[in-house]
Amino acid sequence: MRIIAHRGASGYAPENTLKAFKLALEMGASDFEFDVHRTKDGVLVVHHDYDLKRTAGSEARIAGLGYSELQKLNVAAHFTADPAFQAAPSLEAVLDVIGRAAGLLNLEVKNDGNVYPGIEEQLLAFLKSRAGLPQKSLVSSFDHGTLKRFRTLSPDLRLGYLGHGLSTVLLAPALSRARAVGAVNFHMALRIAFKANLALIRKAGFNVFVYTVNGKEDALRMRELGADGIFTNYPDIMKK
Repeated sequence: MRIIAHRGASGYAPENTLKAFKLALEMGASDFEFDVHRTKDGVLVVHHDYDLKRTAGSEARIAGLGYSELQKLNVAAHFTADPAFQAAPSLEAVLDVIGRAAGLLNLEVKNDGNVYPGIEEQLLAFLKSRAGLPQKSLVSSFDHGTLKRFRTLSPDLRLGYLGHGLSTVLLAPALSRARAVGAVNFHMALRIAFKANLALIRKAGFNVFVYTVNGKEDALRMRELGADGIFTNYPDIMKK
């Protein structure tokens, strides 16, 4: 079972910052998950939310900021244990830190309603510009249109399906949608990660990754149930 550093070592350092990714590496992580947005001037950046309210206390949206403007905002401001200044990093900067060491890179593209037109082509071009990167990459998104555009552009790109507000009764339709875009992974919330659900997903031919698993007991249970991977804020979860 893969232990995937969720937004880096985000239980110990501000999420999706270079500090969090460097710490995850130091803790032995080889698999990483992070979120991709695009600034007003076209720079791919790593941050979870569409705006900076939660992380930096700013109402500004990433889509409305130039990269230089984004770099002035402290996205660690919310992290009371370590609020020292950290800017939202570019995708390039993140991969400079973790790319070579990574076994798996899960890039979650934030593009609800196609807020970043053309981000699919841009990200694919970026991945192809670095030797070995496409083979390590798994692209996921909650936006089904985004997944469909990725599949149209690339028949080989590995896709991970994410569904909004999934429940057991909605699992079968979600599996059909995942199959329609040629996804290889199905990512599900811990709250519905029951034995029967995991078995159903695996029987449908998907790898199952579960999010967000921050307790060792839950991690051990997911391994016992046959999850292929877990997303965790604590890369050292199995050593706790």
